[in-house]
Amino acid sequence: METYNNPFSLDQLRDAISKSHDSAVGPDDIHYQMLKHHPPNAVNTLLETLSNIWFAGNFSLRWRTSTVIPVPKPAKDASDRNNYRPIALISCFCKVMERMINNRLVWFLEKNKLITPLQCGFRKQRTTTNHLVRL
Repeated sequence: METYNNPFSLDQLRDAISKSHDSAVGPDDIHYQMLKHHPPNAVNTLLETLSNIWFAGNFSLRWRTSTVIPVPKPAKDASDRNNYRPIALISCFCKVMERMINNRLVWFLEKNKLITPLQCGFRKQRTTTNHLVRL
């Protein structure tokens, strides 16, 4: 089995929760502060649940549901529907799992050098300045 398919660890879950910023809640009304202050047995249950979802591929319909809020673009005519951008509020559980998966996949891609060295966007310690210096 590839390492990216291993069960999630408690450290990975704690890391994903600790890096979460207090943001608007999704349809389930669960805040990051609730996750950050869970008792140990609840954290273990959450870890088990996320690992089961990872292996079964059975992602909760509730976690696939979001609340979409249209936010007007600055200095644009609010009566024109094209001048809004949608903000989707999703479950904090879903965002934590997404962070765990992303961390795992980025680690795997970086470790195995599967991303071109010229790629700077969305990579740690790289910015568009790297391209400007190269130029």
